[in-house]
Amino acid sequence: MSRTVPLYNLQQLDSALNSRVSRMREIDGQMEDSPELVAARTAHQEAQARHIAAHATLKKLAHEAEENTARLRAQEKRLYDGSIKNPKELAQVQEEVEHLKLRSKQQEDAVIDAMLAAEEAETEEQARSGELIQVSEAWQKFKNGLLEEKETLMGQAKVLQVKRQRAITELPWADLQVYERLRRAKGGLAVAEVREGLCAGCHVAVPAHVLRLARASEDFVMCPTCGRIIFPVGGIGFKEFDHGLDNVNR
Repeated sequence: MSRTVPLYNLQQLDSALNSRVSRMREIDGQMEDSPELVAARTAHQEAQARHIAAHATLKKLAHEAEENTARLRAQEKRLYDGSIKNPKELAQVQEEVEHLKLRSKQQEDAVIDAMLAAEEAETEEQARSGELIQVSEAWQKFKNGLLEEKETLMGQAKVLQVKRQRAITELPWADLQVYERLRRAKGGLAVAEVREGLCAGCHVAVPAHVLRLARASEDFVMCPTCGRIIFPVGGIGFKEFDHGLDNVNR
């Protein structure tokens, strides 16, 4: 068997393992709150703040109106119960009563406006709350899907790790060192497939005589362009690697 075959099998394992590790990292990044959820939460918080402020304004105006009404009743009582004997004082109280009546009408209008504003703010908060619930539920569903995917990937990664360790123990030490050195230097791809004459590492056509040598030789044959070990696949008699992950012993 060509010395390239076990390294190709190891490369397949490493590539499969790297893709799963990379995807798990992507999932970790996607676990943060989505922009839609952040926006919905912010909108709800702002609506909630407006609702609270509107009710506070309503409460303040209602309290002022109650105080004014109480003052008006007290002054009207003094005005009509005969307790005021001084004409000047009587005129002053009558003037204050008229002022309090006018203010009471203005306060009633302000309270009504505040009630309408509070109701509108409450309606808006309820709408934003409903939107937040919908977005949160959708995000949680998506998040659960990510967690399930990550759990599956972790299980596959464990299987690949076991297979990788088994493959390493069967390799000559010198060949493994060549492989690891190339993998570090070539972005994780030490052994490149050649399909339809193109190297998968550099995507440059491999000369026909180099391909013939790679098919016939027991030793490593390098891509003239990128320097990776090449492994011709497709109709050349090599058995492609089976990296099924449902069973460690496969």
